[in-house]
Amino acid sequence: MSQFKNKAYQIEDFIALVREKRDRTVGYDRTYLYDVYGDDSDDGFRPGMTIYVGDTVQADDDGEEFYPAQVNDLGYSFLYSGENFQAVVDLAYRQKPTATIEEVVRCLNHYAQYDDFLDLH
Repeated sequence: MSQFKNKAYQIEDFIALVREKRDRTVGYDRTYLYDVYGDDSDDGFRPGMTIYVGDTVQADDDGEEFYPAQVNDLGYSFLYSGENFQAVVDLAYRQKPTATIEEVVRCLNHYAQYDDFLDLH
């Protein structure tokens, strides 16, 4: 079961969890779908920041989005889909297995800003 969801993490701890692929299964399991939420500042991700990993944003028939209640309670905003977070972290460590947290955070911010992967080679 997806026990990693609906929790707050330090960004470093969640990157480690994603690097170890503990946020996914081999086959498709929708209970593992998640979004990453946090303080919607212009700074983007930064080492030491707290993020919240929770259920995905839902939309009604009119297209109005609804965040999980815990996200609203924290005053957080959507930052990343789980799939994109996984893709950025996975690629960063494939390119550079010794990447630092600062480098991975830079990759996450680059992707969020440019919709493009940062090359760590």
